[in-house]
Amino acid sequence: MRPNRVHIIAPANPLGPEAARFGFRSIDTYVAFAREHLPRPLRLTCSLRVLKAVEREFHGGRNDDRLRIADLQGALSDPRTLAIVATNGGAYFARILPHLDFSPLARRTAPLYAMGFSEITGLVNLVASFRCGRGLYWLNPNYLVHKIQPAGAAREALAEFWRTLPAVLNGAAPADTTYVPFGPIEGRLASGRLRPGPVRVVGGCLSVLAAVAGGEIGRRIRPRGHWLAIEDIKETPYRIDRFLATLKIAGWFERCVGVLVGDFRSGHTDTQPAVLELLRYHLPDALRTPVVTTRSFGHTWPLVPLPINQPLSLGLRRGNVCLAPVEAG
Repeated sequence: MRPNRVHIIAPANPLGPEAARFGFRSIDTYVAFAREHLPRPLRLTCSLRVLKAVEREFHGGRNDDRLRIADLQGALSDPRTLAIVATNGGAYFARILPHLDFSPLARRTAPLYAMGFSEITGLVNLVASFRCGRGLYWLNPNYLVHKIQPAGAAREALAEFWRTLPAVLNGAAPADTTYVPFGPIEGRLASGRLRPGPVRVVGGCLSVLAAVAGGEIGRRIRPRGHWLAIEDIKETPYRIDRFLATLKIAGWFERCVGVLVGDFRSGHTDTQPAVLELLRYHLPDALRTPVVTTRSFGHTWPLVPLPINQPLSLGLRRGNVCLAPVEAG
């Protein structure tokens, strides 16, 4: 039995406000739209109770932790699940990660994808830590409504996301898309010494990585001869330094072989240069450890897919860096 279920989750910020921005009258019409554009034989599944949750910012944020855990656990444990797609990021998700049992992934014989970014960083990296796990640090589909206007065009982009998903799950990068971005991670060597060749990357949103760096989760996803990718939004340099210190204390920088610094912004201020300055105080060998900057990764646009803990090819030409999936064959 080949897995064919694509399970959508909204485990962080609730789905409702962004569904309305797309122009959908209800969560039900949002789900129906996704089902309409997801090609067969893939089948879309979800928990409408989870998708219809509301945010209570000053009262715990979400009051449905048990329901969210049960929904996601069901998808992780079901051998029919091919992919778990987070509709959006936000908050309140990292706290439920310790209550999830990922051991069913160790028994899988077919790949299971987890897709999303930002608050979904922990899930993507945890799934990718298993042999049959495939973590894809990429846009939550609702991110499209924040980057593409008007609402009609955003809905067209959302339809394109669902139509191209089968190709993505087969490891392909569609070349004829109108809205949804694909392509390699492109950047510049900022410091250190870089050796081109095969690499693997772990990481994601810096503040989320700092939240999960300790305990069993941190031990499971920390770099072990990998590159570490970091990005974030709405964080000032002093807070970024604190998050970097958390990773340093947890031993992450001693185990990584390079750092990919994605987009960092606080309001309208580009904080990526500040991150480069801060890294000098955290990397054990700042003169030699390669640090690459990119605008292809993070809370940015276009945001291209970054496979987590999968073989990638790292190329360097006159300071220009290209990070792309290794072609099969």
